[in-house]
Amino acid sequence: MTGFERIYNALSKEKTDHVPYMPKIWVKLACEITGTSLLDVLSDSYKAMEVLLNAGKLCKLDGIRIFRFPERNIKKDNNGDLYHIGPNGPIGKIDTKGGLSTYLFEDNSINIEDEYTIAFLQFWKQKSPLAVDLKDAKRIAVPDKTFYKELGFDNLFLKILNESEGIAIVGNSASPTLSFYSYFRSGAMALMDFYDNPELVHAIMDKGVAIAIEKGKFCIDNGLKILRLNDSTANMNVISPKIFRDFIKPRFKEVCDELHNYDPDVKIYCHNCGNILPVMSDLVETGLDCIAPLDPLGGFSCADARNAVPDDYPLMGGIDTLSFMNSTEQEISAEALGCINGAGKNGSFILGSGCVLPPGSLPENIRSAGAVAKSYKY
Repeated sequence: MTGFERIYNALSKEKTDHVPYMPKIWVKLACEITGTSLLDVLSDSYKAMEVLLNAGKLCKLDGIRIFRFPERNIKKDNNGDLYHIGPNGPIGKIDTKGGLSTYLFEDNSINIEDEYTIAFLQFWKQKSPLAVDLKDAKRIAVPDKTFYKELGFDNLFLKILNESEGIAIVGNSASPTLSFYSYFRSGAMALMDFYDNPELVHAIMDKGVAIAIEKGKFCIDNGLKILRLNDSTANMNVISPKIFRDFIKPRFKEVCDELHNYDPDVKIYCHNCGNILPVMSDLVETGLDCIAPLDPLGGFSCADARNAVPDDYPLMGGIDTLSFMNSTEQEISAEALGCINGAGKNGSFILGSGCVLPPGSLPENIRSAGAVAKSYKY
């Protein structure tokens, strides 16, 4: 079986030749693994996809996630810091220790009515909130699926699929909910809005749903059969089950319903790290085809997750992200086997990481966990 067939079958509750393996690798670690310049990746949308694919091949993964990066003119100063250069000079510093966003020098410079800005919203940061009232919520642009084609991402997707060599290419439908909302109302402000300004939360999250659906449709139109729906902050370490059910669950369901109606064969999984055990059944009810990443740092195990959902419901993840950096090969192999025995001994399981692998993760640890998955025969 190819990596794609292995992962797609697991998501479809069908047999695989062995346990599929797909830890989450972000571009910074991929640059470390492949010896690629981060500066080159931040300046080229295709290289941001290619470096992930090449890292996946080197680490013998069954699948990788790709992300749409904006084209940015990036320069390095004498101290090694990276800056985003605009028409008249530097406009911000790149957060190389985090999500690789441009932290803009000039506040109030993000235009939420601009489709390009909203399409790549995670890559721009400013100190003041992007929205303060319902009028601002209405101003938020919703780029439709044709917008990404106009930028040439259809050709980039075709190229990465042609070079995949059977590895599953997972499209990013992004976040329709709290992670999206936090771009507009960050930190404690975003959380307090659930109680103080719920109308604004609903209005902005509704825009997030529309944007996520268009991103998903574009991925589907360009040959991707597996999609990732993200909300890393919508977990029970941050919010309550009631808030999850009032604000997050119905929007996940709307995205899943719309994309499954658009293509009944597409498989959608979520990335909700942290503690999601109290809402596992709610996530199943949204129509997701799989729940990930079963983050042990959230205080639960793969076995706990399996006990919270039907026996054949697909699950993904499980290995502590810090293990990829700090454990021995023998230790991470034992942890990988424990995850499989806890949630995947009867199938419908993809071994992966509890969240994104940190920079400094050891390629030999990544491969060792994968070797356990490969050796686990049903």
